[in-house]
Amino acid sequence: MIALIATSLVKTLTSYLFGNYLKAHYGSVELDGAPSWYGQQPDEAICVSTFRDGGLENLELTKTDAEIKLRKRVSGIIDLVIYKNFQNLQSDEEAFLDRIKKDKKLPLFVKANTKFQNIKLDKDENKVFVRSCLDKNALIKYEQKRVKELSRDITYYKADKVFDELDDGSTKGSGRIKDSFDELDEIK
Repeated sequence: MIALIATSLVKTLTSYLFGNYLKAHYGSVELDGAPSWYGQQPDEAICVSTFRDGGLENLELTKTDAEIKLRKRVSGIIDLVIYKNFQNLQSDEEAFLDRIKKDKKLPLFVKANTKFQNIKLDKDENKVFVRSCLDKNALIKYEQKRVKELSRDITYYKADKVFDELDDGSTKGSGRIKDSFDELDEIK
């Protein structure tokens, strides 16, 4: 059942990202004094726009703000896809989806794949504007890889549990993912 959920998650995420859902959910923004690209969503990427008061000295801080905002946006999209499409699950299935949501490597993925498509220093307004984007295809490939790895880990975990039960705990399983799924034991 986990394999079906994993496949469904990737398909649902793909349709969400490439459907009109993302644009309808986030729309566009127009602010007085902001550049025309501020808040705009291209079809091929997930973008966030941010600004800070000040000059060039605030550029790096504004870029960091944009990366954090982009990471939160990706996490929010994953949470939303899971919330809207996966309900009435068994405990191991919920644990699997929780592991998908709690992605420790997401900050590094976002940092490595963020493109700062637009930067504007407005001296008249004394503001720095930044739009950072993450390619949707890169996100899909990243999530496909994560889902595949987690599915494999769950398979090994369950096999180890079966061997432990068959042997009354006298021998250990493969040991491949010894502590990875402690939360599955806690759920039961």
